[in-house]
Amino acid sequence: MKTSKNTAEFAELRQSTAKLLLLQRGTEGTSPKRSPLDLIEDLEAFQYEIETQNEQLRQSQAELVAAKDKYLDLFELAPMGFISLELNGAISEVNLTGAAMLGRERRHLIGVSIFQFTANEGLLVLHDCLKSTGNTGKKRGCEFELRPSHGVPRLMHVEIMAPLDQWKRPTGYRLAMLEVPECKKSYAEVTKRTEQYRALLKTITPWFWEVDQDGRCLHVSNSVKYFLGYEPEEIVGKTLFDLMPPSEADRVSTLFRTALDNQEPILRLESIYLRKGGERVVLETNGAPVIDGQGKCVGLRGMFNLRPFNRQSSF
Repeated sequence: MKTSKNTAEFAELRQSTAKLLLLQRGTEGTSPKRSPLDLIEDLEAFQYEIETQNEQLRQSQAELVAAKDKYLDLFELAPMGFISLELNGAISEVNLTGAAMLGRERRHLIGVSIFQFTANEGLLVLHDCLKSTGNTGKKRGCEFELRPSHGVPRLMHVEIMAPLDQWKRPTGYRLAMLEVPECKKSYAEVTKRTEQYRALLKTITPWFWEVDQDGRCLHVSNSVKYFLGYEPEEIVGKTLFDLMPPSEADRVSTLFRTALDNQEPILRLESIYLRKGGERVVLETNGAPVIDGQGKCVGLRGMFNLRPFNRQSSF
């Protein structure tokens, strides 16, 4: 098929050359310096060169396909997890090892936020590492506790890069993730420390909380008394928006609903709350989506930190 096509093109080229020869004779009034036979020989040589280049191109394409297949094998079977993220933290690509680390089939991970697999204390670590990488374009590394959909939490080391566009803005993130070897040898010690940490949550700040998909409090730490003057049992069953001025409740409830629908974290959200006596305080919220076994977002889990009250602001 390609040979017949080349032959047709060659014939067309010969006709064009003949026309040029006639035009040259008409304008110059003399015979061309080279005979038509010489030109035809040149065209035949040109045809051979084109066919040779086509063959080289086909070989190059075959080599590219083979290299791509080899790259895919290396990508899929690599011992570390490779993950590509959108700017909002949603997973756009993940290899088999990365999917195994996250505890889900790959097809159920595309579009899911990476933040839902991080513990509360590691959420800000990962977020700050991504932000730093995006701002500088330089590779950054950090460690955080990964909480897969199935299996035990594991301490992970992640290296992050952010490709930049022509305006030096990040277009996404690329993560290489590997389990920290020390965690394998001392996981019992890590577990013990984690339990000790959780035991302290009820007695120290910040205020840790968990709400359902309606914003209704399921669990709160004893620190709520320090922040708002309520006992934990007075808060459980209420929504976070019941503790805000009406206008603030409308604003924050919209942001919470967006985070739930998109399975995205809430980061450094400052909101106005009412203490038990009616005094207004500003709290900073950080939270992550809670995902059930079917991949559905059923609530948020996070913490509050106290922010200084700006008496010049009008609430």
